[in-house]
Amino acid sequence: MKVSNEAAIPEAELLIACLRGTASAVPRGADCRLLAMLAETHGVLPLVYRALTASGIEVPDKAFRETVLNSQLSSKSLAEELEHLLAVFAMRGIEVLPLKGPALAETLYGDVTLRPCVDLDLLVRVGGYHQAEQLLLEEGWEASAPADEYQRKFMRGESMVELHFGVASPRSFPFDVEGTWNRARNGAFRGQPMKTMSETDRALYLFLHGLKHGYGRLIWILDAALALETMPCGPRELIECAKAQGLEQVLYISCAMVEEVFPKRLPESLTAVLGDSPRALQAARASVQRLLAGAAGTGRDPEIWGFYVQAETGPAMRWCRRLAFFAPTNEDSRWLNDHRLPHFLAPVMRPFRLLAKYGLKRAWRTAFPTFH
Repeated sequence: MKVSNEAAIPEAELLIACLRGTASAVPRGADCRLLAMLAETHGVLPLVYRALTASGIEVPDKAFRETVLNSQLSSKSLAEELEHLLAVFAMRGIEVLPLKGPALAETLYGDVTLRPCVDLDLLVRVGGYHQAEQLLLEEGWEASAPADEYQRKFMRGESMVELHFGVASPRSFPFDVEGTWNRARNGAFRGQPMKTMSETDRALYLFLHGLKHGYGRLIWILDAALALETMPCGPRELIECAKAQGLEQVLYISCAMVEEVFPKRLPESLTAVLGDSPRALQAARASVQRLLAGAAGTGRDPEIWGFYVQAETGPAMRWCRRLAFFAPTNEDSRWLNDHRLPHFLAPVMRPFRLLAKYGLKRAWRTAFPTFH
């Protein structure tokens, strides 16, 4: 994502300059509406507007300012909803840990309006999940689909809550959810109690979330950069924590992504330690180039699985990824139930269901990807 005057369209050049803190003027011919669309797509519209204002750059376009205002109002509305839900969860004695949303915006960016979001992601303990689910139903939320491997989505009007008992599909990435709860601290959002992740767990979670979606939005890269900047532990301790959870490659790729897009924001001490493993760092940088080129998709299933396979440096782990892709899912179990078939057929039916859904060529590229 290197920006040059020859390659970048003016709006993209200005957007990156705003996020890097180097904006000085609106490039000639720049379309403010296109800038707003790009910034909104990448979840950085309020940050771009703040950077423009701080640099003394006037944005005369009324539609641009209205888009910013609408984003701010939406963020404030979600913050009010989060405040209410935390209060009712607390009344029932249910521990809840907001994963992203207004709580993360306030923690990392200092203002709920600076990191837009479209839903609320709430993590509860596995043992309290059904009680939390019942609470949402009593509050007027409706389940939009059955629970998958780590969450269930609830809707009320146009608002959405994702109720998590995990942070990602266990077939995609490991994550020490139980350990995260044990290390969690008591916190508060607008006076309402909540649990907060330790800085290390939060960083690893944000790396995992960004990579799960192919780092397809700039806000996810900024999240990673800010998480690294606010780490209280040293870089070696962070790497050891990532190793312990099987997330070392996730850490390396995330650091390489920050280095590529926001090079001045990667702590020098971490850069030095990452350099102690040149092969891992080189592989991570190559993975980042594939992501930025769009070769691995932006989080869509199954394309992103191909990236997971390719990102693994060892043949044993690549085969583990392939086998995980072909492992039966909850969706496969529901399909067997719908067709009144015994569950022991799930491993047999999974490959046929994949072929029926994606076709032979696409399924093969997923399991045996080749990126150029």
